[in-house]
Amino acid sequence: MEPAETATPDAAAAATPAAAEAATVLASPYRLGPVALRSRIVKAPTSTGAADAAGFAQPWHLDHYARVGRGAALTIVEFTAIDDGAARGFPGHLSIASDDHAAVLATVAERITAHVGVPGLQLAHAGRQRTLPGEAVAASAVPWPTIERRLGLRPRAITVDEIAEVVDNFGRAAGRAARAGFRLVEIQAANGYLLAGFLSPHTNRRRDGYGGDPVRRRRILLEVVARCRAALPAEVALTVRLSDRDHEPGGQELAETAALVRTLAATGHVDAVHVSSGNHETRVRQVPPAAVPPGAAWRSARELRGHGLPVIACGGITDPVRAATLIRDGSADLVALGRAFLADPDWAAKALGGATERIRPCVRGNDGCHARAALIGRPVACTVNPALTRPPPTPPPRSTLDRPVIVAGAGPAGLEAANTLAEHGHRVRLYTGGRLGGALRDAVDSGVHDSFNPYLRWLTGRLAASDVEVVDAPLHPGELGGQWAGLLVATGSDQLVLPGVVPALDVLRGTVPPPSDGPVLVIGAGRTGTSTAAALARRGADVTLIGDTTRVLDTEPPDDPPTWTDLLASLGVRLVLGGRATIINTRRVRVNGEALPAGLIVAAVGREPRHDLSDAAGLVAAGRPVLRCGDALRPARLHDAVHAGADTARTLHEALATRQVAS
Repeated sequence: MEPAETATPDAAAAATPAAAEAATVLASPYRLGPVALRSRIVKAPTSTGAADAAGFAQPWHLDHYARVGRGAALTIVEFTAIDDGAARGFPGHLSIASDDHAAVLATVAERITAHVGVPGLQLAHAGRQRTLPGEAVAASAVPWPTIERRLGLRPRAITVDEIAEVVDNFGRAAGRAARAGFRLVEIQAANGYLLAGFLSPHTNRRRDGYGGDPVRRRRILLEVVARCRAALPAEVALTVRLSDRDHEPGGQELAETAALVRTLAATGHVDAVHVSSGNHETRVRQVPPAAVPPGAAWRSARELRGHGLPVIACGGITDPVRAATLIRDGSADLVALGRAFLADPDWAAKALGGATERIRPCVRGNDGCHARAALIGRPVACTVNPALTRPPPTPPPRSTLDRPVIVAGAGPAGLEAANTLAEHGHRVRLYTGGRLGGALRDAVDSGVHDSFNPYLRWLTGRLAASDVEVVDAPLHPGELGGQWAGLLVATGSDQLVLPGVVPALDVLRGTVPPPSDGPVLVIGAGRTGTSTAAALARRGADVTLIGDTTRVLDTEPPDDPPTWTDLLASLGVRLVLGGRATIINTRRVRVNGEALPAGLIVAAVGREPRHDLSDAAGLVAAGRPVLRCGDALRPARLHDAVHAGADTARTLHEALATRQVAS
């Protein structure tokens, strides 16, 4: 785990006016029921998937939550199962089903408290959103469609006797949480889990006292609230997480959620509602990816705040200025961040110090935290923070070598590698290839990846603050004869080209303008092709995107195909998918037997690694280590490049340390 960072007084003094104002707003204290909070910042209960097979917290949880607890006023430990049966939903799911589970979680609460944070715990039952072997129960036998398609899992309608047991288990779990030292308990009644399934008419089709009209559908939640409040000491706060809407046909709407908030307020048992959106089937509403502008749940939070309870807002909050605006304009009383804390566990400390430019920004890619983690049953990761999931092995001593380590290429892999090597004490010389940012710069300049821009600024700012020697030029093979200790090649990849067709990067970089006559045909529906199509459409071109897959971005994270399909449609891009393109000439392409006319044909049909520099280095290395990483080894996603840069730099450092000791 990387060492914690804090904002220094000098950094606070140098803060921009907007950052300084945001820090003041976020630093204002708040009283949440019986609990005094030192700021308005909440660590949202983001699942880590890092518990053991029996649901016990691990040492990593102590480090992770302690880090976040350094700055956040309230740290809500993730979605925690109330029993060891159907309540547990996925591999690595935390549990508080027994006193033994609670005893381990008590150490997490202690670590958070030791860093002047308030520890909270979210209690939940998976309901239909269960992927573990065994039976799932839900309000009605209405499946989570994605899991039914993939795994054939369909829930059983829970019985009335089982409902009583669930209510009792929530109460028992709340009592354990309080005895373990948690000063806030949150009931998970949002995002498609069991209690949310009762609230929505889409998933609750019961005809007994727990189904039908809204009063009966919310009965189980009110029973859980009463049972939890009865189990909690007066000094422990109780909150409820709700979805504003579930975004399913005939589902829960905002007006009904507002009525529920009024009902919860009338009980006198609830101290705040935590407003989210959607469920796992409509996940892009729950955890908005980069192609979906955040803000829908914030607007709902503002609406719900007027119905009798304080509100915690969440959902894609990554920027301190935006977070402070939600507090200042009355949208929320507190702001909760999930993915932003994965990207930078010191987000709160930096935000409160006015050091917004030092925050490693979340790109909202949903790759490390979802596609490579929760969706496949693995522990959480983060695209831009390689140090998140597990602490690396203790590194060798800092380098004392006089000769420089050379990094060739300044894309995300090269920048991460150069900074990592510098942090290990190496003299680093970075050759940028004349394009600082590499493929990430291309994505930013396309104008369709706005979430990447803050990350690129952070990378280049980190570089400027380091001792890395920057050479704004390519490293040519003929320059490899000098004195150097090791070489890391991160020179990226080259586009595959088609005869007579314009390469996509030439269009993205503005080298080739859109045609004045005729449509643009973009061949290739992967990341580069969809970005090129969207960029051209935003520049006013008439665009058709052609792909041999049945959907765009077929190999990308699962949130991307539907969200980019919607984005392309909003820009007027036509899709021709599922057929191979044959180029007839520079003005015509045949797809599925139809000849499509074109004013310009653009190819985005893949990339291949650049080998020339690493091959030349191998001839003159004389035993010195030469390593490749990122697209120079295997073209892939941003997540792969960043993690490869960090991992390869660590490998190079260890190799050089071994040589240093041996000599």
